[in-house]
Amino acid sequence: MKNDKPARPSAPETTKKSPELGATQIGQILKKRRQALRLSLTDVELATKIRGKFLVALESGDYSSLSHDIYSKGFMQAYAEFLGLNDRVIVGQYLEERGKLPAEEIQLNRRSAKATKRSFVITPRLVIAAAAILVVVAVSAYLAWQVSTLAAPPILAVTSPSSDEVIVGSLADIDGHVTLGADVFINDAPVLTDSNGNFAEKIALQDGVNVVRVVAKNRLGKTSSVTRNILAKNPQPIIAAAAAPATINGVSVVVAIKKTATQVTVSVDSQQVFNGTMLAGTTQTFSGNQSVVITTGNAGETALTITNQSVAGKKLDPVGSEGEVKRDLEFDAGTVLQ
Repeated sequence: MKNDKPARPSAPETTKKSPELGATQIGQILKKRRQALRLSLTDVELATKIRGKFLVALESGDYSSLSHDIYSKGFMQAYAEFLGLNDRVIVGQYLEERGKLPAEEIQLNRRSAKATKRSFVITPRLVIAAAAILVVVAVSAYLAWQVSTLAAPPILAVTSPSSDEVIVGSLADIDGHVTLGADVFINDAPVLTDSNGNFAEKIALQDGVNVVRVVAKNRLGKTSSVTRNILAKNPQPIIAAAAAPATINGVSVVVAIKKTATQVTVSVDSQQVFNGTMLAGTTQTFSGNQSVVITTGNAGETALTITNQSVAGKKLDPVGSEGEVKRDLEFDAGTVLQ
């Protein structure tokens, strides 16, 4: 079977000793020796397994195309040995020539090699992927925060009154702060909060001790509560038992709350005079020259007694069904009730 691989040439006796290098570059020696042996670069590549582009670089002295390491030194040694030259002398001359390269060029080659290994290209796809990851992380963090917030009872602080107290009169203010998103109730009646979680509610009290329980509830049903005991000294006028109700000039409405605290709003002569929670068992009287307008959050727990020029002590008990919201119940000086 025919062998296409070129035979390894035998080295002449003179070349094994030491070539007269002088000022001749090592690449020229390699090329002349190869040509003298009538070998092509392809023949050398097949025999030595050194790629053709490296052989060209060695012969032309284009060392910038070769890395300055053990591999290029090995190429030179193998090539010289294949050509029958004194490989030690050739490698020594090669290293000497490479040592004469400008330091800037050697450093540039090293930096170029590092840049090739460590190059990092930012592509639109990479940017989109990074943005998607950031969105997922942000959403996950937000959901985790939401779950941890809802899993714990809401924070509730009642700032006024700060403790149990005694007041003279039938009205008191309940102020405080709650975790955003939680609902607030005073004795089970809902209370509005602002965008910062603050609430301020006026409550109507009955004479004696009033137990005021403020409750905050979040969307998972977790609750917090604060209780205040308020002693209200609200002496009622003494009315003769035998005295019959009498009509009056103008209008008067007595609002009475039964067993459940209820949100009530009252306007007298077109001016709002009360907007708050009336506790169970409390009554409030509102009188005006032209009109009294009542809105109640629970008509089934609200009773009204109306006195004006046409009726005296007319009762509406209750004013509606349980849980029903009745708005703008207006009574004026001439309202006639059947």
